[in-house]
Amino acid sequence: MSAHVEITLTGVANVKITKQVTLPKAEADKLLADDSKMQDMLTRNNAVDVTSWDHVFGKKHREFTITTPEPGYTCANSHCGWVGNESDKAMVYVGAQLSPACPKCNSVKFYKVQQVVPRG
Repeated sequence: MSAHVEITLTGVANVKITKQVTLPKAEADKLLADDSKMQDMLTRNNAVDVTSWDHVFGKKHREFTITTPEPGYTCANSHCGWVGNESDKAMVYVGAQLSPACPKCNSVKFYKVQQVVPRG
């Protein structure tokens, strides 16, 4: 997980180009400190030929972290019906080994599903 920053770059010349991109925080700080890099970013993938710039500025909007969703599971016991995430599983001893198990019926077999998000 790395911190990301959403920034908006604006440059004014004979044309005005605004792009909103999401970059890692360190890369965003370097980009916002260098006018020529902002100009390159603004004109990249555009059919625009700018010969002179009036001014260029950038602004940070918000910082956020991209997290990977926790995998979801459903109990393989057809009589149970429990559905939850990895962190919701109970821990039980199977022989001498501690294993994740269904908190409802203590089964150790699961089917993997999409992440389970509580409502409300």
